[in-house]
Amino acid sequence: MKTKKQNLNAIALGVALAVGSMSALAAPFEPQPPINPAAEGAYLIAKGELVDSVYPTFNSNERLGLCLLESTVSLLAARTNDFGCGDEEFGLVVGTDSPLTGTAVIDRGAGKGGTTLNGELFPSRDIGTKCKVDLEDGDKVNQLSGVEVVKYDGAHGWSRKKDIFNSDAFIEIRSRAGHVNKYREVDIKDFFKQVIEGRSWEFDWGLEDIKKFRLATATSPDFYYPVQKWQELSWYRHENGGEGGLYVKKFQISPRNGAGCTIRVEATNLYNITGQFVLDAIVHVGREPIGPDPVAPAPAPAPAAAPAPGGE
Repeated sequence: MKTKKQNLNAIALGVALAVGSMSALAAPFEPQPPINPAAEGAYLIAKGELVDSVYPTFNSNERLGLCLLESTVSLLAARTNDFGCGDEEFGLVVGTDSPLTGTAVIDRGAGKGGTTLNGELFPSRDIGTKCKVDLEDGDKVNQLSGVEVVKYDGAHGWSRKKDIFNSDAFIEIRSRAGHVNKYREVDIKDFFKQVIEGRSWEFDWGLEDIKKFRLATATSPDFYYPVQKWQELSWYRHENGGEGGLYVKKFQISPRNGAGCTIRVEATNLYNITGQFVLDAIVHVGREPIGPDPVAPAPAPAPAAAPAPGGE
């Protein structure tokens, strides 16, 4: 049992440690650390989301359609790890049959040289909404440019305010030699809304991690090891009685020898005016310089008119 003197000593020691900790926090680093090269971008992202924007206003069809779209580009990203980033194009049609079910058909779909993903949006709860995506069942083979997709098992989610989207998928792709490569894909995306020139736009920024499975050894357990990191931006324009549009740019930033591999989605044929989300797009895969999209040069000024006879 502690004596009164021991208790007082313990209290005094605690106060001294607390004061010392506060002093240490108040004191500047010595020496001062350099500027973090990523700090300016991180602060601008936070300002763009928190100060200049509001929560998105996705309906159920849009959340399911965007969930299927993200599953498609994540599947293509995982494929590049072992099958390269050559210049390719894939057709993509995403459609929702109801607010709760939909499909993503890549290059004509399963059994026709492409892949079909089925999606289901579960009823929303007070904390958020779950979205489940998997390969079409049956005997039809799913492929991407001749490479067999054996498995896509995704359990994704939207936050209650629809401003956070998180994906978590297990992917298996069979090499042409017959070996099955196993991956796990995880990403987090922040969505935010602005009204620009009278049109509603939802933007997103996010990071994605692709992991690859390795069997256990004598010293290490079975594990999915991180092998790729991607960054993503998107622009979504509501249909609203006019032409809708959706644009995605996902680019690899790690490992460095793969940096610049880019996946682009361009969809100008998009609508959800009937309560269904329908998107017809082209997906480009290839290498591009990392950086802002190039700005189209201003048109050259018209040549000056020739002077009139006798003029200067």
